[in-house]
This record gives sequence, structure tokens and C-alpha cells, in this order.
Amino acid sequence: MTGSISRKISLQGTGTFSSGTDNEIRRIRLIHEAHSPSQADIWLVEWQGRECVLRDYSKPRHFYWRFICRWAVRREIKAHQLLDGIDGIPRLLKVINRDSYLIEYIQGSSLHFRKHQPAAEFFDKLGWIVGQMHSHQVAHGDFRNKNILVGPDDSPYVIDFTTAWWGTTWWRKPLFRFFCRLDDRRLAVSRAHFLPEQFTEEELDRIATGPFYIRIGKFYRKKIYPLFAPSASKKAQKRANRNR
Repeated sequence: MTGSISRKISLQGTGTFSSGTDNEIRRIRLIHEAHSPSQADIWLVEWQGRECVLRDYSKPRHFYWRFICRWAVRREIKAHQLLDGIDGIPRLLKVINRDSYLIEYIQGSSLHFRKHQPAAEFFDKLGWIVGQMHSHQVAHGDFRNKNILVGPDDSPYVIDFTTAWWGTTWWRKPLFRFFCRLDDRRLAVSRAHFLPEQFTEEELDRIATGPFYIRIGKFYRKKIYPLFAPSASKKAQKRANRNR
């Protein structure tokens, strides 16, 4: 689908994208710079007279990370296609090539304990979005607060489907159900963090402890991942220290 699209890109300073007969894509500002070889640069851009988000994996990378990033792009695009039209999910607007694509821009910021005080209705709507995702056979897989956007009128949006997994075929079903459980647990964790009065002490203890696979994931992020992306780990630690 994208192999025939010609492309120009300037990664430094200001610049534009050109993609065949389509309108020019003009970059406005960098929203998030990639901090590891597996991440995308995220830009606010203008395309066809509207503001959009460009997710761009085209920075020079080792061939291994190039393969991983292009695999991630295919996963993200597939997830957006399966979830198209669901309220609370930014819409896929255009696939530029195998390294980048455009999605709908939602003005807002990631859910944060110091910045936001969401009401129960916020999490009710967020739970509805998660239910819609799962009913459309998509599990998010990384349903942390940074991937929950507080948009206009304090409405929730779910972003960043890099780790998404879909259950559209029989061999995908077991892992799909596992990721659905992860999504549901992360939703409960976020809700308990902001609205602890809605939970019993026993429920809060169970949420805080987490099952064994959660503890394995935390061990991987803290001990294993930094060995492969030390610079990204240091930057993440600095951001965590600033948020304390």
C-alpha cells in the first residue's frame, strides 16, 4: 500500500513532507522526541488544513531496531483500523509509508496525579472505551497513565498502540485475553490511585501487590531493559525524579 509513495523528509530544523499528489505535510512542533531506538518522534503537523499528529520512526537506526520499529508501525496501524470510529480513540488519517503515519490530533495532556483530578465519570467513560476496544478484538497492552489523554471537556482518550494485540485469529486469542486482563488491571490501578475511596482496603492491597507477571514486567523494565537502552533508561529516571 505504501511502497509506491515517494517521500522527502528533513529531520532537523523546520521542514515539510511530500507524498506524491497529496497535500504537503508541514511540521509545527515536536511533541515528544524518541528517547530509545524503539520509539517514534511525535510531531504536531498541518495536513490538508487541519492539525494532525505524525508518528515518525524514520530516524537512522541499527537494522535490528529498524525491523522492530516497522513491525511496531504495522501493529499501530492495524489497531487504529480495527478501532476506527470508536469515541475516545484518535482516528487514523493517512499512512505515509512504512515508517510514519498520521492520526487525529486531540488537544490535551497525559493523565497525571499532580495535574488532574478526574471524577468517577471520567473512569466510567474510560472503562467504556476499554470495553469497546476489547469487543473490537484489540487489547492495548501498555495501559498506563501516560497513554491516557485528558482531552477537551476532561474527556478520556486512549493513545499509543505500539504494544497492541488483536484477537482476530484463533492463535492470537490466548495472548489477547492475557493483554485484556492487563488492560483491566491497569484501569483499576489508575482508578484506585485517583479515587481510593471507591475501593476496600483488601482491594487496594490486591491492586498494589499485583500478580506474578506484573512483578516480572517491573523487573524487566528496571533491570533488563536498561542493559539494551541505557541512555533511554537514564532519561526515564530523570523524568521520574522530576515528577516526585
